[in-house]
Amino acid sequence: MNIDKFTITSYDQITGFDRTNGSLDMILDELSDFTLSHEEEKTDITGKGGRVISSLKKNKKVTGKGTNGMLSGGALAAMLGAEIEDGMHVIRYTDTITVTANKGVTTEVAVGTVGNEIGTIYVRDTNNAYISGGKKLTQTSAEPATGEFSYDPTTKEISFFEGDVADGTEVITFYDAEVEGKKISNNADNYSKTLQLFIDVTCQDGCDNLFHGQFIIDRADFNGTFDIAGGSDPATLGFEFTSMPNLCTGKSDLWDFVLFD
Repeated sequence: MNIDKFTITSYDQITGFDRTNGSLDMILDELSDFTLSHEEEKTDITGKGGRVISSLKKNKKVTGKGTNGMLSGGALAAMLGAEIEDGMHVIRYTDTITVTANKGVTTEVAVGTVGNEIGTIYVRDTNNAYISGGKKLTQTSAEPATGEFSYDPTTKEISFFEGDVADGTEVITFYDAEVEGKKISNNADNYSKTLQLFIDVTCQDGCDNLFHGQFIIDRADFNGTFDIAGGSDPATLGFEFTSMPNLCTGKSDLWDFVLFD
């Protein structure tokens, strides 16, 4: 490898680790762009006639900014100051149900106060509207009367009053359900994290030899200002961090860069 003549051809991945226990916190391996920016304040010292005779340099600063082509739970947690929680979580489920013989079945098990797990069911009107002209049915814990329905969470079965809802009618309801998954919470009292980062790159020298490089940043303070956007284009994740001296070790290095085969 020729360290005097080389270029970075790609940023391959960024890995972030907890600075206290060394655990892996995030991986960004779909980098569509990344820039490591360097700043330095320079104040001119002037002499007779206002001529510049020297300069005072201070406050070096390194910031990293880029975009990952896909959302990353670990990066989101780093920018929110959050942890990723595994387990059972409550969501609001939208369920469209077709009525047959005064019965219907929910897709998920509705959870909540016994006898009021679902609360309300909305029936389409002749214009296929639920809200403006549709009929509302309310849940009861007893045998349903007209305008009411009952629900058995053990079988997920809904029972309507006979003749209240015609066969083949589509109804919609919204209820809480427990699902197994991962959760990230944006707590207003928690702020973005500071991680140890390793930025892996692919390099090429003037003789077309390929080799690897790695930026090592001991203290990368993530910015908590970012957007989560979606629509016609796939959602991407923009991120930004500032490198800071490692006060725990007394090192003032803002980054180390290692080239290797």
